[in-house]
Amino acid sequence: MFVLLLGLGTVLLFRNLQCFEPSLETESQANNNSSVKRISGLPELKNESDTIVEIVGTDKYKVIDYKGAQSIITTVKVLSVIKGDKNLKEAKIIQLYGEMTPKNGEKLLMFLRKGIDNPDCYVPIGSGQGIYKIVQSKTKDNSSNNSLNNMILEPQSMVNDDILKDLTGDFETIKKKLSE
Repeated sequence: MFVLLLGLGTVLLFRNLQCFEPSLETESQANNNSSVKRISGLPELKNESDTIVEIVGTDKYKVIDYKGAQSIITTVKVLSVIKGDKNLKEAKIIQLYGEMTPKNGEKLLMFLRKGIDNPDCYVPIGSGQGIYKIVQSKTKDNSSNNSLNNMILEPQSMVNDDILKDLTGDFETIKKKLSE
């Protein structure tokens, strides 16, 4: 009986320690106090965004205490503005410490809104639901590596299939669709 209980305890402990890929469901289970709202699809994501930008991450960031929660502000270089202030060249993105932030040199498509308490910062819509990696397609001819026609989007951290179904195809086509 003791061996059975010990084995059951070990299994439960192992399950609690396993690493898992973040998704909308697992993120909300991991943090019941989460304020992450599930976005119903690309139209809602686009409508809730003040700004949609193509960015590249930098190594400029600072950790702050925001209302008792450790947060990180990352400065990113804006490559193109799809929606919002077309003169925007740099943006400060505020996220909770521990969330996946833009890495130095990483190209991303970000759906953002202006910070309420931090008006000089932007906040990703729906947390990771509003952040997509711009990566080289594995299926297209890679002879012109810098062409947007060879680039596609992948979720950066949080997967929402209701949004992803509308973000298929090459990045150039997606940008045109988003600017309409």
